[in-house]
Amino acid sequence: MKLTNLQLQNFIARIKLKRENMGTYRTQVTNLQEDLEKYITADTSTGIKVTRVIIGGSWKKGTILRATGENPIDIDLILYVEGEANLQDDLERLHDLIVDYLKKIYPNKDILRDVDAEGKTKSIKIKFIGTGLEVDIVPVVPMDKPADYVWQPQRGGGGGKYVTSVVKQLEFAGGYRKQNASYTSIVRALKWWRNYKELDQLSSFVIELIVSYLETTKGCEANIEEGIIRFFKFVSDPVFPTINFKNAINSLPAPIPKFYVADPTNNENNAAKKLNDINWDEIKKEANDAFEALNIAQSKNFEGDTTEEWKYVFGSSFNIKSED
Repeated sequence: MKLTNLQLQNFIARIKLKRENMGTYRTQVTNLQEDLEKYITADTSTGIKVTRVIIGGSWKKGTILRATGENPIDIDLILYVEGEANLQDDLERLHDLIVDYLKKIYPNKDILRDVDAEGKTKSIKIKFIGTGLEVDIVPVVPMDKPADYVWQPQRGGGGGKYVTSVVKQLEFAGGYRKQNASYTSIVRALKWWRNYKELDQLSSFVIELIVSYLETTKGCEANIEEGIIRFFKFVSDPVFPTINFKNAINSLPAPIPKFYVADPTNNENNAAKKLNDINWDEIKKEANDAFEALNIAQSKNFEGDTTEEWKYVFGSSFNIKSED
């Protein structure tokens, strides 16, 4: 049997972060933001200042999941930093400055917990043990042109940078949310599937972009079940196409890598750069298994048999009964 949007919304309600639980996390992020701005302003050895702060990622896009043991609440804090000429040419220094400030703000935290082989922090991350919140701090340097674009350092602070627009990425996601009230539910469910199947190389951003691409090329899908099945069919197909979106600046690279999902604001950025043949084969296999299971679920005559197939895909937490 097919499941209704109402039934699947009951499942979504169980896996999303509850509104009443957001206040504690928001307070921690606000305190972190204020402390960082204070330290940056007080450091007279630089001319750097914070001119804007944006909370990004799934928190802002409305697709954040509740915390589990393996998957904490993760929030992106975007710091717009200006004040020195050619700051964008020394993003490694900016990265290291932020790390130093955090070590002063949180002397008891292991700021350098996540490091690469060269001793560089993979990301600027703060972990709050009490609530399980993890905050990724992303310093960016605004560009004069195009409007709303920034230089953003590559993870690891190795000096590399790329051009993107946090503002336009959020507008992009917001457009699909306005177009389709089921968009965030479809994305949330697929992120939960990714976590349950431990497909770590499939980022939340790539999931969002694939769903958006299907909305663009196949039409708006308001039926949550069909939207989920459409994703699994697409990902399990033998050939994975290059994905990009109109209104993004610059051209796609030549030659185009095998797995390419372009940043919707800049065609030069590949959101799927972590994917390779090995992990993509695993993702494709799990997607095919999910596609087959949910098609079998639709052929069942009883709710219990149907939900058993859904539990195979989403785990034992799958439940379509109201929490009330």
